[in-house]
Amino acid sequence: MSARKVSPGDDTKDVEAEETMAAPLEISKENTDAIRATLHHLATREPHSLHQTTIYYGLQREDTPPRRKYGLLAASIGIVFLQCFVATGLSVGVGLSTCRDNRDCGEGTFCELGLCETCESEYKHCCHTNSTESCPAWAEKVKESMCANCMTDRGFEDFGVVAKDRIDSMMLQDWVTLFLASLVVAFAVFAEIRDAILCEIALRAISKRREVPRGWRFAIRGLNYARYYILLPNVVSSVVMLVLNDGGNVKNVCLNTVAVLFLLEIDNLAFLHGLGERTRMEAEEMAGARVTEDDLQTMNAAKIVCILGIPGVVLAGLLGGRYVLKNWPGMFCIWIAPLPSMIILFLQRVKASRRKLKGVFGGLGLGLAGYIMYFLWYLLMAILVYGDD
Repeated sequence: MSARKVSPGDDTKDVEAEETMAAPLEISKENTDAIRATLHHLATREPHSLHQTTIYYGLQREDTPPRRKYGLLAASIGIVFLQCFVATGLSVGVGLSTCRDNRDCGEGTFCELGLCETCESEYKHCCHTNSTESCPAWAEKVKESMCANCMTDRGFEDFGVVAKDRIDSMMLQDWVTLFLASLVVAFAVFAEIRDAILCEIALRAISKRREVPRGWRFAIRGLNYARYYILLPNVVSSVVMLVLNDGGNVKNVCLNTVAVLFLLEIDNLAFLHGLGERTRMEAEEMAGARVTEDDLQTMNAAKIVCILGIPGVVLAGLLGGRYVLKNWPGMFCIWIAPLPSMIILFLQRVKASRRKLKGVFGGLGLGLAGYIMYFLWYLLMAILVYGDD
């Protein structure tokens, strides 16, 4: 069959070529909405966690067996409680660590009844043989141990003096490392806060579709509140306590930062490796919150507060603590550690109320209640430490 010749002036159209060129355009028009929806879904998809999985199986998936539903809720509550307990134990126990004798206690502390107590300057007369002042009964019992560790070549050195010397001995590379470590902690804390925000968004979305049981609302919001005001402040204060007790050289700062960060990875590890594979894969596909523009602004505000506030709390706790309470320089950081969480929750409440006056007072009241809860928990932990005394 001979080839058909086409002259330059021939108006005959190549139908096959036109159909081939038109097909992609036609397909593109038909699938534009689907492609945009998929891209939007991928863009708004947030990291999953054990707590978001609990909300999905407990409130969103209707045919979830009760055993799985309440088992995941118990796991979420248990993990958050353990995180709070261990983080507070680290914050308190860095200085009040257990001991067998003085060799187990650092400078500025001594071993008393199995705990490392701080050397306090008001009892230095107990170690002077020519002193006419009488020692308290408890000091007489531990006089030998106290004087052995608190008396040095420079005389009686209380913990405040030792901590001040440790801070003053830090060089430029130590401060740079500490600043970098505080930024890493700030990023990890923000990841925890973002997860709490996503849990609140998911709970809010489900509440719009149907009634959520009061017990579930209380449990999810209570977990978020505990993470904001117990877990995260104690993680931040632990950084300062470790520097005051172990020193701020590069090696100690890096190793201690790794030790602090593992507390915030427990729930992520439980989600990745603790759940059944089918349960985890379904949660990754179906669970998760759909964020709006207002939610993104809230997350960005929380991120800024963490990046600026947490390094600020760490540096202020170290540099200002020795002037506020000389004998207990770490207490100042304990006082200001909840401030980033208070600011974030205040901004959330004000934004949710559309910046009305009621939202401002509600945010202040919520922050004050969280601050009181934080100190009540800290007091409870201190009582547990001293319970046998």
